[in-house]
Order: sequence, then C-alpha cells, then structure tokens
Amino acid sequence: MADSRPAPARSAPLPHLDRTGIVALAVPDLEEPYFAELTALLVRRAGERGLSILIQQTEGDHDREVDVANGVGLPPTDGLIHIPRSLTVADLTRRTAPGPLVLLGEHILVSPFTHVTIDNRAAAFAATEHLQSVGCERVAFVGPRDARPSDAADRRYAGYREAVSQLGLADEPGLVAQVESFTSEEGLRVARLLVASGTPFDGVVCSNDSVAFGVLAAIHEAGLRVPQDVAVTGIDDVRAARFATPALTSVAADKEGIVQAALTELERQIVSPPGADLPVQHLVVDARVVARASTAR
Repeated sequence: MADSRPAPARSAPLPHLDRTGIVALAVPDLEEPYFAELTALLVRRAGERGLSILIQQTEGDHDREVDVANGVGLPPTDGLIHIPRSLTVADLTRRTAPGPLVLLGEHILVSPFTHVTIDNRAAAFAATEHLQSVGCERVAFVGPRDARPSDAADRRYAGYREAVSQLGLADEPGLVAQVESFTSEEGLRVARLLVASGTPFDGVVCSNDSVAFGVLAAIHEAGLRVPQDVAVTGIDDVRAARFATPALTSVAADKEGIVQAALTELERQIVSPPGADLPVQHLVVDARVVARASTAR
C-alpha cells in the first residue's frame, strides 16, 4: 500500500555549517598586564557573539608566530586575531592555511591585512605634554629597547622625542634609559641607575605601566617624593595603575574599541563568501591621558 502521508518539508540549508565557533588568538605574553586584560576582554566580548577564543601564547618568538598563523598544532578555527612581535608581511602572504585574519598593534603597519591599533607615537607625546603641563622641564624616558627592538616602544620613544623638541624640554642623552624588557623589575633596575647617574630629572615617561611601577619603587627608595620631586606617567592604563602608590597617571587606550573593532572585522571576513574582494581596514582607536596622583602637583 502506498504511503499517503505527505512528505516532510525539506528544511532550508543552514548557513555556515562548517563553522566551528572558535577564533584563535595569538598573544605575546600573558604575564604582561595589558595583554592579559585585553585577552580577558576579547574572551568576554567574543562569548557575547557566540564565539570561543583559543589562546596561543607566542612569547614573540618568530617560529611560534608563524606556526600559529599557519594553524600548526591548532584545531580547525573560524579565524585568527594575531598580536605579532616578529612576524613579517612575507610570512603572512605565505600562510599555508589562509583564512580570516585581523592584526592588532603596530608591528605590521602596512600590509594587505586588516589591523587595529592605537597611535603609540601620539600616546607618548600626550604623556610628555601632560608632564610639561604640570611644570616638568627635565623629563626622562624609560623604555627604549635596542637589543630586541619593539615597534610599540620605538614609536612611543619617537613621540617622546617629538614632544621634547616641540615643547622645549631638556634634551640630554642622560635622560633616556634603555630597558632589556618591559617589566617592573627592569623599571626598578634602570631607574636606580638613572638616579645614581646624578642626571637631574623632574618627570619620567615610561614605555608602559609595568615599567612605571618599578620606576615608582626606585624613586621612593631614593627618598624622592612623587609627584613633588618627580612626576611619573605610564602608558596602557592597566587596572593596577589606580592602586599604585601614588596612583599612576597613564595613557589609556580604548581597549573596548580595540576588541569590538577586531571582532567586527574578523566576523565580516568570516561571513563573506570565499573569494569576496573585501576592503582592507586600518583602524586606529583613541587613547587619552588619565591623570592621577603621580602627576598631581
């Protein structure tokens, strides 16, 4: 007997059945508070979009950064957000597993890949200008790293140099202190040397907040007062800045803006059909000085 029941209606095909819901994130160092906070925010905002973040710590190692870009050792993912430190444009154009990609930071400024960054040069200029506005005339900079160059630190140093020139601040080699790493321990070591050198200074711009915490400790150790004798500012505005002694003035990047822009641009690539000619986006988010007690003269 023939089955008289109507045939079940055919469901419309679901889009993106091959999507995993996973996005890889390559981050240099989760012990650095800025990267830890940015990663936490990325995880939170990705979750709100129904995405999971697969975190890969690269230590800035070139081979590891290339492996992550090529998906080596990773499960299938929908895309990659990469914060490179040694990766090159050539590495990215030779990717063996091309797919949606967004770069964060200034290491690769010009490329055929979408990237999101802050203007680190402008951030350091603003920090230096803020110190000048509270009466500093001899502003030191703690944070260039020639041994292992850092694009962000180089641009921050360039912003400091530009401000020194434009604002008529003291311009002496002894006011610039090299670091080997961007840590509080290194900030402490270098600031001790700066104090011991006898070079007078009444303000310090630090390449990041971690370095600034060490600088604050060295200044206190030397019996100097912050901000009365030396005003100090960092860059990045990590959460710990408000709990330093005294609370640290810092230049705050719009972390929310960075994260939302990165996820939006990545999703734009993910949902586009293969071969779509998408425009490359180069997005710069805002940063502003958050003045606290370390510069409140």
